[in-house]
Amino acid sequence: MELEINTKGKGLFLFLSSLSLVLMMMLTTLLWWFISPRLHEISNVLAFITLYSLRIFFAIIISGILLVILTCYTERNFLITKFAVRLSIIFLFPVAIILGKMFGIKKDKIRDSFVYVNNSFVKALKKKFKAKEVLILLPHCLQHVDCKIRITTNIQNCVNCGRCDIGDLKNLANKYKTHIAIATGGTLARRIIVNIRPKFIIAVACQRDLVDGIQDVFPIPVYGVLNDRPEGPCINTRVVVQKLELALQKVLIDLPNNI
Repeated sequence: MELEINTKGKGLFLFLSSLSLVLMMMLTTLLWWFISPRLHEISNVLAFITLYSLRIFFAIIISGILLVILTCYTERNFLITKFAVRLSIIFLFPVAIILGKMFGIKKDKIRDSFVYVNNSFVKALKKKFKAKEVLILLPHCLQHVDCKIRITTNIQNCVNCGRCDIGDLKNLANKYKTHIAIATGGTLARRIIVNIRPKFIIAVACQRDLVDGIQDVFPIPVYGVLNDRPEGPCINTRVVVQKLELALQKVLIDLPNNI
């Protein structure tokens, strides 16, 4: 069984990343054309070092983007897949956001694409984990806004009334014996992760929170599941529980006997 990866949106992030690299190389070449005479006047050695430093830098970035693309579309675990993840998080994503803004592309659309690319990396790793090493991390907005029960401290307090997906998610975690927690913000999410020390996270959130979370917890692999917002952001959001169960069945070593 394979992790369900939405592949329709991966191309946007990869296209913007590649285009940004081409534009940077063009601008750098133009800048070099202006400053190289001055550098040669100062020192031929300085000009030589600067030129070859730029060539090495762009060679690394080009190799990194090619690795990102290969990983996404072949979903194979290359020996330096983690380098591709780090490159996409630290360098490619911020540049893609800036370039997308120039073309009038909404940030959430680029974030969607980044999450799909990240999930492809997770799939490519092809690692399995014990149930106690996995954390399902949920946003508090999944709880129905009229619910009076406090579940942010302990999700087991949920009484399974059926008005939201929390009950099904609690039952899912209990069935597979994984950790599950609800975070009211990034600070609490980081505290939960520090306390539990998971080796794999399945995170449900909106685009912005998912991207921030993936960046914050690196190098812990995060499989991102975007929530649905039928009533708008941050209120009565929903999630397809089956997506999380499919992910668990793919990554867990110790599956329950009735699966």
